[in-house]
Amino acid sequence: MFGKLRMIMGSGSVLGYFLQALPIACLAGIVYMVIRAVMLRKRKATIRWGMELLRLVFVCYLTGLISLVILPANFWLYFYDGVFLGWWYGFEQMLRLGDINLMPSLIRWLNGELSIGSWVRTMLIGNILMFVPMGLLLPLITRIGCGRRMLAAAVLIPVGCETLQLLFGRSFDADDLICNFIGIVIGAAVAFAIRKVHPAGHVLICFLQWDSAWQPFLPPCGLCAS
Repeated sequence: MFGKLRMIMGSGSVLGYFLQALPIACLAGIVYMVIRAVMLRKRKATIRWGMELLRLVFVCYLTGLISLVILPANFWLYFYDGVFLGWWYGFEQMLRLGDINLMPSLIRWLNGELSIGSWVRTMLIGNILMFVPMGLLLPLITRIGCGRRMLAAAVLIPVGCETLQLLFGRSFDADDLICNFIGIVIGAAVAFAIRKVHPAGHVLICFLQWDSAWQPFLPPCGLCAS
């Protein structure tokens, strides 16, 4: 069972990377729920379910994202090998600085230096989709209420991730910067649209308005007011 699962994890596919990050993301979510429950109980605070659910989702997502984009490639695969199989050899290759690639694949493709095959397309699309939740959740759980701040976050977050990757034996890659930026912008556009579109966003808006902290950032629901 573990052998088959390990084969999928090490396949380099989107599913493989997702399975690598899933256990630690779930563990982080459980730890967060326990700590958060203790804090709320101690403060005797009213539980605002809308915000608490989004915070939990964001903690799990952020933990999984860090596992995939900052820690060395296949870090959790090697960790599972060490725990379950006693193989710790994979960590040796992580103790080095990464490479820098400032030439986007699009430019290389236009110059005839690169063929955009299925693997390249999968990685580019995956890097975009991976950061869409970041753009979607940040405006909803923080006070980033304007497009300029979100645009700055869309630039700084990928740059920060790529810089940290250099310290863990990974590469500072122009493709990742561009794709991550696009993903955050797409997610933010959806988040800002939810605030403005009444019929389509009615259920979500009302759900989030359980928490009074959202009131300054959400439009009044015309369906509820009518």
